[in-house]
Amino acid sequence: MKHVVLLKSRAANFGGLEKSAGRIASAFVEKGAKVTILTTGDAPKNTPSIAFHAIKTSSWPSFLRMEQFDRFTKSWLKEHPADLVFGMDRNREQTHIRAGNGVHDAFLQSRELTEGKWKRISCLFNPMHRKILELERHAFEHPELKKLFTNSHMVRRQILERYKTDPAKIEVIHNGVEWREMQIDFANWTVMKQETLKRFHLPTDVFHFLFIGSGYLRKGLHQLLAGLARLPTRDFHLSVIGKDNKMAEYIAKVKELGLANRVRFFGPQSDIRPFYQFADVLAIPSFYDPFANVTVEALAMGLFVISSRYNGGSEILTSENGLIIEDLMKSESVSSALQEGLKHPKTTASAQASRDSVKHLDFSLQMNAFMQACLE
Repeated sequence: MKHVVLLKSRAANFGGLEKSAGRIASAFVEKGAKVTILTTGDAPKNTPSIAFHAIKTSSWPSFLRMEQFDRFTKSWLKEHPADLVFGMDRNREQTHIRAGNGVHDAFLQSRELTEGKWKRISCLFNPMHRKILELERHAFEHPELKKLFTNSHMVRRQILERYKTDPAKIEVIHNGVEWREMQIDFANWTVMKQETLKRFHLPTDVFHFLFIGSGYLRKGLHQLLAGLARLPTRDFHLSVIGKDNKMAEYIAKVKELGLANRVRFFGPQSDIRPFYQFADVLAIPSFYDPFANVTVEALAMGLFVISSRYNGGSEILTSENGLIIEDLMKSESVSSALQEGLKHPKTTASAQASRDSVKHLDFSLQMNAFMQACLE
């Protein structure tokens, strides 16, 4: 029996990476492996087939917390050797890595577009960013590394541009989606659309754009709003899902652009499928996303998707199910993409076509790809 150790700090959280860690751990168990997860804080509940070992780390500063977790994993693995060490965070040593966070240096570079050159330079003096860059280099260039999984070809290119990593070690596996589990909600969208619009007191006779993402600056909400303001029509509505510390500033911007009756902020939502059910187009003009999960989720729910080349998820878009904004920094380019999006209202036929385009990304199939690559 193989012993697999997963490295994932804060495994009890409910984010996308934590969810992926749970799925990957369960997949190893199903393949007959003994699985241990090294983490920080509390261990997830109701996981009897998986062993957890946790360390209490400092709540502040963050760079010290990362260093403490890395030292803990190194010490534990020295006393408990494993056949396979699967890293999902920022750790120096592991045999396999899923780089779900992408490349930190590429992320910092993307901040020049939204915050200017000096912001990136100042980040290089920040202890947290310096620690992440240090851990990332050690991990990607470590001689014991056997396989490095990226969730997009964009991230693969970024790694090869910055680090001395053997290209043969890198394998691209796009993010999976709960394709089968979404079938009932997808099938009911025509019935639920009007019901949900009435429940949220939204207009029932206009085109509906949807934005999902926390951290509005990085996700490109400012560019989206500016693009909407340039549209020649006002027969649309945008629903904004997610949180941001400066939400009040965005609400003020909406009023300034004359979109007060065309945009509504819903904040974080525990269940976003009702929004997928009534929306026509998902707009996710990110400045950096290794692979935005909402890209594939929206397609699985039948939406047309507008995104940017800075979102690795854009690699699954085709002329039939979406489009990529040519120049994210030009509001006329964003507006042109949105104008094209208006030509794709969700219909029974178009929704089914979008959904079918990502059938091959069902979680079960993506997990099989991971397991085959890890256990071959």
